[in-house]
Amino acid sequence: MEEEPYIVQTLVQGLALDESSRGKSVEWPKPRRQSLSQRLGFQATERIQSDNDDTASQASEGADSVDRSSSPALRARAIRVECVEMCGTNVYVGTSHGHIVQYTINVPELTSDKEPERVCVQSVDLKLGGKRVEQLIALPMLNRLVVLCGSTLVFYTLSDLRVVGSNSAPTIKGVSCVACDERVDRTSNGVLLCVARMREISVYFVGADVRLEQQVMIEYSVASLCMYGNYVCLADTQTYKVLDLARIRSSGLDQGQLELLPTQQPRRDEAGRVVRPPRPRTLVVGPNEFMFLTASGDDTTLGVIVTARGEALRGTLQFPAYPVSIVYDEPHVIAVFATGRIDVYDTRSEPRVVQSVVGDVPDLMRVRRACVCAGGWVSTRVGRREAIDASDLRVFEPNRLHEAVSGRDRAVWTEAVDEEVEWRRELVDEAEPPVWPGPDRQNGLDRKTASLSRWTDANIVVLGSDSLHILAPQPQLIHIDALLHQQHVKEAVALVDAALKGTTISMQSDEVEYYMQVAGMVCLKNMQLDDALLYFQRGHMDPRALLYLYPSHAEYAGPLLVPFAHIAMAPTLRQLFYEIGDLQSIASPEQQSQTEDLLEQYLEFCRTQMNTNEPPYASDAVPVIDTVLARVYADNMRHAKFSALVQGPNSVVGDIACAYLESAHKYYSCSLVYMAQGDARSGLDLWRRLLEGEVSDERFGGMAEYLEYILGDLGDGVGHGLVDEYYWLVRHDVEASRHILGCLADDTVAVLDADRVVGDMQAVGAQREFIERLIAANHTRAPHFTTILLTAYVAEAAQSTDAESGFQSAQARDLGLTFQSYVASEHSSRARLVEMLGAQRSVFDAPKVLACIEDAGNLGVERAMVLARLGRRDEAVEALVKAGDYAEAEMLLLRPMARESLARLAKQDASDKATDVARLLHLYVSVVDDDMAARLVSRLLDTYSEHISASTIEELPEHWMLGVVEPFVRHKLSDLAQSERASSVQRSVAIAHEQNARMQCAGDLINHGPVVLGVAQTCGVCRKLLGSSAFVYEPQSKQVKHISCA
Repeated sequence: MEEEPYIVQTLVQGLALDESSRGKSVEWPKPRRQSLSQRLGFQATERIQSDNDDTASQASEGADSVDRSSSPALRARAIRVECVEMCGTNVYVGTSHGHIVQYTINVPELTSDKEPERVCVQSVDLKLGGKRVEQLIALPMLNRLVVLCGSTLVFYTLSDLRVVGSNSAPTIKGVSCVACDERVDRTSNGVLLCVARMREISVYFVGADVRLEQQVMIEYSVASLCMYGNYVCLADTQTYKVLDLARIRSSGLDQGQLELLPTQQPRRDEAGRVVRPPRPRTLVVGPNEFMFLTASGDDTTLGVIVTARGEALRGTLQFPAYPVSIVYDEPHVIAVFATGRIDVYDTRSEPRVVQSVVGDVPDLMRVRRACVCAGGWVSTRVGRREAIDASDLRVFEPNRLHEAVSGRDRAVWTEAVDEEVEWRRELVDEAEPPVWPGPDRQNGLDRKTASLSRWTDANIVVLGSDSLHILAPQPQLIHIDALLHQQHVKEAVALVDAALKGTTISMQSDEVEYYMQVAGMVCLKNMQLDDALLYFQRGHMDPRALLYLYPSHAEYAGPLLVPFAHIAMAPTLRQLFYEIGDLQSIASPEQQSQTEDLLEQYLEFCRTQMNTNEPPYASDAVPVIDTVLARVYADNMRHAKFSALVQGPNSVVGDIACAYLESAHKYYSCSLVYMAQGDARSGLDLWRRLLEGEVSDERFGGMAEYLEYILGDLGDGVGHGLVDEYYWLVRHDVEASRHILGCLADDTVAVLDADRVVGDMQAVGAQREFIERLIAANHTRAPHFTTILLTAYVAEAAQSTDAESGFQSAQARDLGLTFQSYVASEHSSRARLVEMLGAQRSVFDAPKVLACIEDAGNLGVERAMVLARLGRRDEAVEALVKAGDYAEAEMLLLRPMARESLARLAKQDASDKATDVARLLHLYVSVVDDDMAARLVSRLLDTYSEHISASTIEELPEHWMLGVVEPFVRHKLSDLAQSERASSVQRSVAIAHEQNARMQCAGDLINHGPVVLGVAQTCGVCRKLLGSSAFVYEPQSKQVKHISCA
């Protein structure tokens, strides 16, 4: 059933309109002349008859005790209420005898049988001949009360009812009617007044002062008018018209006047008497929209709604009779009839009667008029708890909570129960309504702070003879709830938004959240998913409750979810959950994914809200949100969001999430949860299963991702996790294990079970690379594996003699070159062998390696290096000379302190330098290559001459040239005391050397003939032209060379 829009509440009854008359005699005013309305023919003449008995009775009883059962003559003479204005708790009553009585009334309470208390503040005589007060208009912000009495418009102060000085607000006479510009609220700082004076329309601006803005002369007298902005709708004695004030200012009356329909004219009845028509009525019913009354063919009256251009865009209202008073309260037209009936019409869509108030309302006397006041508030006299109860919004009962929780671990629910108990305590302990401030507090507009159900507007007052009744709109909660029940969601939400404007009601209040939650559920029931999501977000729907619409997700969350019966929720809202049940079961196949998207987006919203300073949900909702969101991301293939969720700060319950993900074959997602929660072993177990092909998941990055993880996250420290992964990797993919071997930290390599790995690598011939890494990392078993590696190097090096050939060629140019230096730049097994044997920190089984080298037979230098390590220096020197590494032999024997010397590999016994030089000289003389031997001996004699005696020359071969011993002889002769003899000897040696050269040259010429050189002759070494440079000729090779190239 549709809710009635208004509640009739008695405001004042039995008004004492002349408080000064209590206990005193009353002198009734004499019959007065006709008012302007009567002279215009719109109102019948009132007569006041004398009745001395009734007058005396009235004077003795007082104005408050008028007997309603008295004769009509008494009631005609009684002082009546003619108009009223209400501003906050102040009520201003205009009487039929020219007074304004001000009352202060306590806040009225809807549906209360108790009449609110009132206090008469003052009664002011307008001193306008005792004529009735026709109209009151309050302007709260300006502290003005506009009074129309006896065709005179007077401005009073609102606070103390004093006449405003004529300099600020002149008194205007001859006024037939007045209206405010309804485009501007009366509580603003400036208001336009439209005043009709006979055949003149005047527009005044009322601010701090009153000033005339515009005057328009018209043809006929005006009986009714209303104003909206630049438009004035009026009824004169002939027609209804619309005046465009702006156009009149620019183009004149003819261009700015639009005639509508004629007004009703006087007629004669069957007896020939003149029947006066009722007074025309006009009113504003919307922006630039007006309504006026016109008679139809029968007794009914039509309310025609037109725009300022005369267009009828809305339907026409039909009244059963001509209203004695009519007002507009968006979106309703309220009509008062002579029978006392009040009809409320809805002007939206097709106009219709939505409420009728008849005379059987308790204490409601026959109404005479309805007035639109500046505004006031009516208390519903209920707090949130009572309002929620009245609207079927009660939460669960406490005893049901304890029954449901019994048998469970009560500690789990302690926090949630405490929060709900505190919330219920707040509902019950609602404070009393505050005192309504007066007009100096901006009309009390700052009061609307409690709740939507606590206060309601009350600006429509219906007048009786001595009573006032309020037509108060239903509290917003009731009205909005009715709209939601009718599934008018947008209208209900629009009312909520409108009600929140200008108030301090929070969007997080219980009522507002309730409205939004119900609106969301209604939209969800109708599969309006986007709207449902928006309203859920505004209403902070409990995500735990929403999950119950997704049975699969609710089952998945399992023990994390509070039972549905324990979630605080209004019965109306709970019933909507029951009606929907399984959301996905009522969704079409095309909407299935959309329902999942709704859940995903709302849980994301809830997650962000829980990170605010005042989270709107219970704390135990956090793990529910994160855990369900992890599943939703995985199901909807939101890979990036899933990774960000589980790898960032979260409250995902890993056991629940992983159990589901693994059962749903989402192994990669499951592994990420394991790893994010510190269980890397379980995550890597899944990755190994994926790599082995036992299970599959296309999201997994394969071996590349696996290696990146174990080298990154696991490789940051030493642990059994990385070691175990390497063991598995060696078995599964040896090439991959070889790839990461060099990336492993030395500490990790040092703890590997090398025997376990070598066995697997040996099958593919990769053991040498692994052993090299073990040795470099200083593995605990490095000597053993170094020996193995050296034997492997020896086997490879023995298969090639390229190193020896290259070394001999390089040594011919530089006798100081060692074999170690020569192979250091190469990347061969021979180079690695020499490097390891020459490394002082290398630890291995030297005898075993020596035996392996001797078996190879052609690794003389390596043999010498092992011998030197064993301390067998003489043998090492002999081996070096035999292998042709003369510079190394010389360092070992004669320069043991050199950094490159092999002597550093083992502790050597002290020896005599002269003996060592003699031994090395003997070894050099024994060199097979005679030329090389001569060069070595010559260099040795020259370098270590002080350790060699002159008799040593006798041991040299006789066929060697004198040049071999020349440097040595010179050194010896220089040591002689007699320098002259030395010089003579030197000359003799030089002559002998020259003679030998001549003899050799002569022999060569005899044996080989002359050497003839052409102009184009080039050097046999550098291939450049000889020119005039000195040259030599080698008979053996028959090459001509530069002396510098020889």
